[in-house]
Amino acid sequence: MKIIRGLVAAVLILAIGAVVLVVALPGEKIAKLAADQVKSMTGRELTFEGKVGISWYPVLGVTTEKVSFGNAAWSERGPMFKADKAVIGVDVMAAIGGDIRIKTVELVAPEVLLEKTADGRVNWDLSDAKAAVVGGASADAPSGGASAPAPAPTTASQFESFALEKLVISDAQVRYIEHGGARQELSGVSLAMTWPDVDQAADVLIEASPFGAPIKLDAVIAAPLALIDGDVSAVELAMQAGGGTARFAGRAGIAPEVSGQLTVSASDAAAFLAALGAGGLEGPLAVQGDVTLTRAGVVSVRGGHVSALGNDLSVQADVDLNGVRPKVAAQVATQTLRFAATEGGESPATDSAPVGWSQEPIDASALGLMDGTISFAAEAMDLNGITFGKTRATVEIDRARAVARIQEMEAYEGAVTGVFVANNRNGLSVRGDLNVTQIALQPFLAATADLDKFSGTADFESRFLSSGETLDAIMNNLSGDGRVDVGRGTIEGIDLDKLLRGDVTGGTTVFNSMVASWTIADGVLSNRDLLMKLSRLSATGKGTVGLGLRTIDYVFSPQLHGPDGPSLIVPVKINGSWSNPSVVPDLEEAVKRSFDKDIKAVEDEAKQKLEKELGLEKKEGQSTEDAIKDKLEKEALRGLQNLLGGN
Repeated sequence: MKIIRGLVAAVLILAIGAVVLVVALPGEKIAKLAADQVKSMTGRELTFEGKVGISWYPVLGVTTEKVSFGNAAWSERGPMFKADKAVIGVDVMAAIGGDIRIKTVELVAPEVLLEKTADGRVNWDLSDAKAAVVGGASADAPSGGASAPAPAPTTASQFESFALEKLVISDAQVRYIEHGGARQELSGVSLAMTWPDVDQAADVLIEASPFGAPIKLDAVIAAPLALIDGDVSAVELAMQAGGGTARFAGRAGIAPEVSGQLTVSASDAAAFLAALGAGGLEGPLAVQGDVTLTRAGVVSVRGGHVSALGNDLSVQADVDLNGVRPKVAAQVATQTLRFAATEGGESPATDSAPVGWSQEPIDASALGLMDGTISFAAEAMDLNGITFGKTRATVEIDRARAVARIQEMEAYEGAVTGVFVANNRNGLSVRGDLNVTQIALQPFLAATADLDKFSGTADFESRFLSSGETLDAIMNNLSGDGRVDVGRGTIEGIDLDKLLRGDVTGGTTVFNSMVASWTIADGVLSNRDLLMKLSRLSATGKGTVGLGLRTIDYVFSPQLHGPDGPSLIVPVKINGSWSNPSVVPDLEEAVKRSFDKDIKAVEDEAKQKLEKELGLEKKEGQSTEDAIKDKLEKEALRGLQNLLGGN
């Protein structure tokens, strides 16, 4: 019982002593002590404005009005942060022992300013400011002598009285300014940090909702003093956002510099990226790789692996963050690349729905986000049912102009090469130059146009150029030219030979070759030389295809061959919209051609009889009409001479 009473008495005495000590101790002294400790650690001023008073709850210490923390010497934008209110808690037991030790700091509604200059300096790098403080003693040294010694590193002995159990920041507003221009702002940020002792790790929790959904970041910093000194420390980070998690384990410094392994896992990529202000992916997402960020501002990714949209990609990359835009050099490879149509795509056309290309503005701003070269390699690709084999390609981006080059692409037993350009420097323009050799028509047309009646191999080349801010404008502004050559092949379901003889029971047309060329102007493709050759007949075609208006006006003319040339021609007119074209035989033209042929035959026979009866002798190249005229003139002249008594 005596022991219990003694303990109670001791506690009471300590409590009374603490109260008396704190009451007797001016708040300004505690605030000054805090400012001195911060300056010795960082080299920057911690300034308290207004009244400084004693705080009893929730912490024992002092409260201040406005407080600010100095910025880098090169900055002209004011303090690095400032707050409307600060609460500083002290260690009661240390105070009883005569030592004032800061345990907690709470900042209410601070405004944080982060800056980066064009030459790479950042205002959160405290090593330069600390060096200035440590090196201040050498200010009186002769200027012409040896340079001042480098500042000694921060050690735990410098902060024996420092034990920041908790740092709390609530409702912070963070502004980031890069190169004096680009600005980013983030509000509603909260931070809680515990650092029990200078030689122990610090735990940091940051929470914010910059894009609506909450983001939570947990960090463990093994050596906080090393970071303050501009060195690196082992760190572990875990970020939770949109139901997904990103983790980093490695080393980091505030320069900034980073080296370690990054892993990302999200069951819903759309929700995870939306929380970070990004988008474009659906389904699960997994990322891992070794990431390095150097003080020179270069990011390197080695052994990168990305799983998204049903694809597994390996990634190696170097990104230079200096300059107006990041400069990227990357290699992306995969065994099989798959792109499937997303749900909720284009709705089927109806009679009442407008038919045409989209008039929604095309957002090509992504072309200006970076410069550099990205190479791509795949052993196979499946683009929503259109399949390709081994593919090698590169994309070069320079000042919002991207040039994609297909060096190798296996496609339907053939090969594809080409160049595509998208330029958004002064409005969007596109250009293409495509070459296809020996592609198998039957599987290609079945996959791309749902046509499986054609067989054969084809060579194809096309060039196009256009500009516009919508797909509708681009299609209506198209210009270019091209050519297709098809070798021996077949058309299933129709026998042109039998059809021209009146048999409509179907069959197969076997053709020896088919060639055509075209030009494109103002979104209209024009062709006048389609020629399909068969053993006993041929077919020609000419007309236009409205690529912008999605219309067709074309005449296809099969013709039987007799011993003296085409014996029967039946043109077929194709006219109307792509979605509902009219296909009808042009019987009027067929009869007219046949009638014209018969008339010509009768005329030729009559001319031959007349020449024989009149005894005409035609000169080379002279028509029957001119020969008759000459003969009549001669006979008239002879009669006139006889009449006048001439010879």
